[in-house]
Amino acid sequence: MEKRIYERISLPIKLTYEVKTRPQVIRNSVSKDISGSGICLSLKEKLLPKTALTISMIIGTEDNTINLNGKVVWNRRVEIIGDDGPIVYYDTGIELINADPININKIITHFYGKSF
Repeated sequence: MEKRIYERISLPIKLTYEVKTRPQVIRNSVSKDISGSGICLSLKEKLLPKTALTISMIIGTEDNTINLNGKVVWNRRVEIIGDDGPIVYYDTGIELINADPININKIITHFYGKSF
């Protein structure tokens, strides 16, 4: 049974993230889903639970960037067999910390229903 307060919406949003203990190392990612309290990212690296992150995404134009703070709560290794061998990535659950509900609404409103 789901224990979520907010509905989870599948939204593949291109974004960047930065591990707070490694400032200035910015990596690209794509979300799998988002809710008012968390986001699931597909990452090339395995991050340990409690790892603090800053997540940034552009809404419309580059001057409209939303930054979210969060911490890793879980990760799951995913392996896909391709023509050139296995591709490994990590689905990573991020709990959003002090996320502004207005920003979450902007994200969902902007991306919901768009094709990617």
